[in-house]
Amino acid sequence: MPSFLKKLLFLFLFLSSSSLLAQNPDGSLVKWMRLQEALEAVKQQPRPVLLDFYTDWCGWCKRMMATTYADPTLSEYINRNFYPVKFDAEGKDTVRFQGKTYVPSSPAPKTPHPLAVELLQGKLMYPSTLFLNAYDAKKDEFQIRMLAPGYLEKKNIEPILVFTLENVYRNASMEEFTRAFNSAFYDSTLEEKIARIPWKTPEAVFDGNLKEAKKTLVFLHTDWCNSCRVMERAVFSDSALAKELAMFELVKFNAENPQPLFWNGKLYQKMPADPFPFHPLALEFTRKNFILPSVALLDEEGKLLDALPFFMTAPLLADILHFYSSNTHQKKSWADYQKEKQPRPSGGQ
Repeated sequence: MPSFLKKLLFLFLFLSSSSLLAQNPDGSLVKWMRLQEALEAVKQQPRPVLLDFYTDWCGWCKRMMATTYADPTLSEYINRNFYPVKFDAEGKDTVRFQGKTYVPSSPAPKTPHPLAVELLQGKLMYPSTLFLNAYDAKKDEFQIRMLAPGYLEKKNIEPILVFTLENVYRNASMEEFTRAFNSAFYDSTLEEKIARIPWKTPEAVFDGNLKEAKKTLVFLHTDWCNSCRVMERAVFSDSALAKELAMFELVKFNAENPQPLFWNGKLYQKMPADPFPFHPLALEFTRKNFILPSVALLDEEGKLLDALPFFMTAPLLADILHFYSSNTHQKKSWADYQKEKQPRPSGGQ
C-alpha cells in the first residue's frame, strides 16, 4: 500500500493512543472481559460487544491473538469503543445470557458449550467472532448480531468494527460497506477522482450573502468519524453519483468547525458554555437529531429539504439526490417514488 494511504489509515481510522498497552499472556493487547462483566457494563454504558469464541486446542485462535489482536492501534480502538470478550467455546462455566441460563452439557473435554452452539448457530468454527450492538434494555437483547467465522486479519476486521460501531447497517450491507471501505483506504487510484469533487467550505457558502439559485448538499462529518471518511472518499467519488452531484452546490462541513456561520438570516456560532459539543448549525441541518455522517439537502432558497443520517451507498444517495434534483419531491412521496421504481411481477393478468 502506498505510504500516503498508510498515513491516512493511521490518522483517520484507528487513532493511536499515547498510553502503553499491557500485553496479555496470549500476546494480545486487548483488555478482555468476562461475558457477565461485559453484559453488566452494557447496561450501565451501552457499547457494542466483540465476542471472540476460541478453544484451547485451536491454533488459529492463538495466531489471531498474537497477530490481529496484538496490533497496538487496532487493540486501542477495540478497547476504547467495544466491550471485548474471550469466550471458551468448550468451557464449563454456567452462563446467563439474555434472560436464559446455559449450563454445560457434559464435563467431558471438547464438549461445546450450549451458548457457543446457539450463538454460532451450530457452526462450530474456531475462531469465530460475534459482533453485538443496539442493546434493548427493556427486552434484554441485542438488536444487531453479526457473525464472522474464521481467522480475521487486521484488514478483514477493520470494516466490521466500523460497521458495527457506527450503525452503518441502517443503510448498507456489510458487503457494500466492505467494498467502500477497501476502496477508500486501499485504492490509490481514488485520489484523482476525489480531487475533482468541487467541495466548498461552509464559510464560503454560509456567509450571509445571496448565492445563485441552486440546491445545496451539505456533507456533515468529523475527522474521527470512520464511516464519514469512507463516505467522503469512496462514495462521493463514485461515478454513479457524478451526474446528480453536478445538480447541487457541494459543502463539506466539519461539525467541529469553530467559525461563525449565517443561515436563513441567523448567525450560528459555537459558544464555550453550549452543552452541544458541535457547531449549532450542524444541529439545525440534522433537525436536532445529530448523527454522523449526515447529508443535509437545501432548496434554492437555502431552506432545509431533508436531513439524511448515517452512511449511504452511492446508488442509494444517487437515487435520493435525483428525487430532489428533479423536483419529484414536489409531486409525490419518497415511498411512492420507490414503489414506482420496483419492477412489476411477470405473469399477472
